[in-house]
Amino acid sequence: MRIPKPWRRRIFRTVPRRRHLRGGRLHRILGEGLFRHELWALTEPELAKGLALGLFIGCTPTMGVQIALCGAAAFFLRVNIPIALLATLISNPITAPILYPLEYKFGVWLVGIPEGPSVDGFSGAFGSFVRYARPLWAGSFVTATACSVVGYALVKLIARLLPLLARLGRRPNDPTV
Repeated sequence: MRIPKPWRRRIFRTVPRRRHLRGGRLHRILGEGLFRHELWALTEPELAKGLALGLFIGCTPTMGVQIALCGAAAFFLRVNIPIALLATLISNPITAPILYPLEYKFGVWLVGIPEGPSVDGFSGAFGSFVRYARPLWAGSFVTATACSVVGYALVKLIARLLPLLARLGRRPNDPTV
């Protein structure tokens, strides 16, 4: 199932296209593999996989490198690059102050906060990082997994419902039925 053309134009107006990448630095580094069909196709399986990957990486505490990380992962896992990159924006400077503390609290509930002996040998800022990183990563990993599974399932569900809704919306005397 393909996304209708007017929606494609609106959604992907600012996303780099293959013609913009040809001859550029990424093309020289990655070669012709950058232009594989599945990396740019707007079909339901590629959209679902790209959304799942982007949501997973976007929910992890990798802000600042998540776009590059997601782009590389999308290339090597052969999923839709534009959708994966757009989905990482679930965590941005506006949502991060809400998302990361919630993930941290969830991680504390899952694994607790390591006490002194588990962070021995680390002091100062790095000691604080070690102490708080484990709950944050545990909570974000579970949250990221749940978000990516829900995103994947929603794309699959919507792809199944769209043809049904299109058939229901036709008039009974429509000759195309």
